[in-house]
Amino acid sequence: MARTRRVGSVLPYGALDRDHLVTHLLTLARRVGVQNVTMRALAAEAGTSASSVYYHVTDKAALLDLLVESVLASIEVPVGGPWEQRITELYTNAWHVMVAMPGIAALLQQRPLTGAAHAMDRTTRSILAESGWPAEELDAAHAVLYIHLLGSVQLEHHIRRAGSGDALRHFQQGLRVILAGLHACAGTTA
Repeated sequence: MARTRRVGSVLPYGALDRDHLVTHLLTLARRVGVQNVTMRALAAEAGTSASSVYYHVTDKAALLDLLVESVLASIEVPVGGPWEQRITELYTNAWHVMVAMPGIAALLQQRPLTGAAHAMDRTTRSILAESGWPAEELDAAHAVLYIHLLGSVQLEHHIRRAGSGDALRHFQQGLRVILAGLHACAGTTA
């Protein structure tokens, strides 16, 4: 079981708000890993009681949804440049955000898509649509990119535990290979 720590003094009654809770949820998850986040651990982290946490988050599933939402909402979306550059930047930004949260890639594979996940999905598809590829190829391209992202994040977490490797470089090389392959399959030039 993961150790938790109480941060600061206990909050006075009514002082816990959702933003405070999310800040401590992200801090806790980064430190102990997503799989070790519990309502009690979050209460200790936030300096409050478990019943106060339950007031804002009904159960563990809602807590995990809040965690996913908060992590994905923090991914910076590039706004300018060619579509291929923006896809690379978007997925590199996502990689960095997710790598900072041990266990998030596995959680994303287990949970239904939430608002922020749908927004990321729509953003990716919108950028890919600028390539001019048919819809069925866009679906395949999106799936390959998403699988590469989640797999690379999980690999980085494994590599960090083992204390070796350069997963970011491999992730970025993989993105280049995927995009070159998609160009070749679509009959376009990179």
